[in-house]
Amino acid sequence: MVIGANAADMTEVATRLAAVCDMIEGHRKSGTAICVRRATAICAMINDVAAAAAEGRPTTTGSGDGRKRPRMESACSYEEVDELGVGLSGFVVRARHRATGEDVALKSLHREGCGVGGGIGRLLREACFMAAFRGHPFLVALRGVVRVPGVATDGDDDDDYSLVMDYVGPSLLDVLRARGRPFTEPNVRVAMRQLLAGAEAMHRHRIVHRDIKSENILVAVGSGAVSVRICDFGSAKSTAERSPPGQIPGTMEYMAPEVLVRNADHGVPADAWSLGCVMAELLTRELPFRGEDMADQLREIFDVLGVPDERAWEAMRPRVLAGKAVARAEAARVGHGNRLRELIPEEVLSDDGFEVLKGLLTCDPEKRMTAAAALRCAWFADMVEDACVCVSASSAVSMIDATGKRGHLLGVR
Repeated sequence: MVIGANAADMTEVATRLAAVCDMIEGHRKSGTAICVRRATAICAMINDVAAAAAEGRPTTTGSGDGRKRPRMESACSYEEVDELGVGLSGFVVRARHRATGEDVALKSLHREGCGVGGGIGRLLREACFMAAFRGHPFLVALRGVVRVPGVATDGDDDDDYSLVMDYVGPSLLDVLRARGRPFTEPNVRVAMRQLLAGAEAMHRHRIVHRDIKSENILVAVGSGAVSVRICDFGSAKSTAERSPPGQIPGTMEYMAPEVLVRNADHGVPADAWSLGCVMAELLTRELPFRGEDMADQLREIFDVLGVPDERAWEAMRPRVLAGKAVARAEAARVGHGNRLRELIPEEVLSDDGFEVLKGLLTCDPEKRMTAAAALRCAWFADMVEDACVCVSASSAVSMIDATGKRGHLLGVR
């Protein structure tokens, strides 16, 4: 279990989610394939997670009390419309429910490279994380898990499962590129409030996204309103898992310092850093730190924020790169303080907004502002609920149309 996952502050959702993740990890470690019956049972447990999140009390379908478990829905209920994106690990298509005519997004993984039980295990992990905040307005919603019929009930048919998710819209990165200029502070304030609210919901249940970036934020337009939603939970972990994934995923330009130094025990503060990078990106159309490799990325960070003191280094618990990055940073600039305000001047961001940005982009993970704390800042005080995020609905629709089939509608790597 990751340091900090104390039982005293564990939610019911976090407890149930960790149990599902531990079960899936047990299959992976033992090399045992997840058969259809077991996958259906895990899906029932995932429904319990969703019920606990929505109502504060679980259902009994996955409790092992002998009751009949629900059948997994068939993928034949959906008709593929078009391809949305293809990545190294999987692909996403837009599909239409044959009975209701409603559009959804279906995410599947390539069978190659998944290993025994790997593909369905990874999909079920992602489904479980999404179930923990089903119905949240700023997080992409899970509809369920479907299976292609006609495959053997035993064995490892990983490629025959898909996640059914809300069909949303293009990525924030696509809209930012189509816009051709940075967003104004009022627009960024609304977008950040929504993103921080989504992150706070994840973090409350001990979920760390680990790959928040503008490409993994979708722009939704509906009923004349525009909103943003965090998507792609394929890299997520629970800090309550007994054996969380050992690999450290993410996108270098959005990685927190403790992630760059390969601290595998990093937690929710890593997401807060990524949100700070997104905030700066929206304000300038440029990422605040862009190195050539991980050591150079650390140097870029330290050149702007200053080299961390000994206490901050201890909080990051570096495994690699630390000495090399410090040497590069000190060779480039010695003894300077935080220069973040030079990158984001007052004419771009007010002092109240800068308080949030600086708090999120703090090297020491123990002192970094949390999503919940950021939402309490003066920047968001007395803020009137604004249905329009980033741009007017009509402008957003135009930008969405201009992006065409971008391939980023739901993140795949």
